[in-house]
Amino acid sequence: MPVNKSAAIRYRIIDRCLRNRQHKYPSKEFIRQRCMEELYGDMADDLSLSTIEKDIIAMRDDAGLGYFAPIKYHRLHKGYYYEDEHYSIDAVGLNEEESEALRSAAHTLSLFADVPLFENLKEAIEKINTRLSLSANLEDPSINQYVQFEKPVTQKGKDWIKPLYEAIVNRLPITFTYFNIYKNETRTHELEPYLLKEVRNKWYLIGWTNKHNNFTTYALDRITGMDKGTKAFKYRREFNADDFFKYSTGIMEGPKPKEKVVLEVYGPASRMLQVSPMHHTQKIIKDAKDQLTVELEVTVTEEFIHQLLSICNEMKVVKPASLKKRMKEELQKAMGYY
Repeated sequence: MPVNKSAAIRYRIIDRCLRNRQHKYPSKEFIRQRCMEELYGDMADDLSLSTIEKDIIAMRDDAGLGYFAPIKYHRLHKGYYYEDEHYSIDAVGLNEEESEALRSAAHTLSLFADVPLFENLKEAIEKINTRLSLSANLEDPSINQYVQFEKPVTQKGKDWIKPLYEAIVNRLPITFTYFNIYKNETRTHELEPYLLKEVRNKWYLIGWTNKHNNFTTYALDRITGMDKGTKAFKYRREFNADDFFKYSTGIMEGPKPKEKVVLEVYGPASRMLQVSPMHHTQKIIKDAKDQLTVELEVTVTEEFIHQLLSICNEMKVVKPASLKKRMKEELQKAMGYY
């Protein structure tokens, strides 16, 4: 049967609700509220429970849609779920109505791509429009044969974005369990959340911890459970997201101040840094044949050290002395594995 654009979007929202591991067995009312939020936002537009019920039946039984979603009702939990926990309508190809809805949405977004509000989404909007410009048929298999877009290695942790965003907006403290890969242990933490940040297709949470009396960063894909408090915390006005990462080369900031770092870079790596600077503070001090001397003002973190190690065969740290010593230690440690 033909599907209107709103129905096509509702099917996707229902699919996400049924796959949400943080809120299992959603009721029709829960699904209705989610659909209203995403479709209409603050605009008053009602959506009936019978519409949601018809959507669920269509997703399950409508041959025209072709989903044949294994949706079941759990009497004990009084909510819906997928009998096959690995199922998603994302695995089913888009029908014409859904393709048209996507093209229409992409066109609308492209009209606002240069608006400051959408600055952080500009790259994603351009990627969508590039994909659509290659072929009107979104299911064209030849596209992936000739053009490959970057894909995140894992989407784990993205389900925490919405509840964390709500905690940040309402200034509610959170208690969560977190797996520390360096200590190989899972512990419970208390945090006042301030910021969600995406870096290289991974999401991170930055917040204030009273235990350590500073701001700390946590990866969302290592959070295994979370509860929100009910009493709002006092917001620290000194926190500024732009200043917080001003001298960072990634997501790790640390409590240490910025340092002046001078590097001598050779061969292809020297030319690479001219095309793609390591940091916005990078300055070229000396440009000789196959040798580049650069100066940066950065916070020296584990992440920055790993970045230097990636070009260690074509780079030498000139200063500071503490970083030269650390690089020597890391290289000697690496040699020990061989």
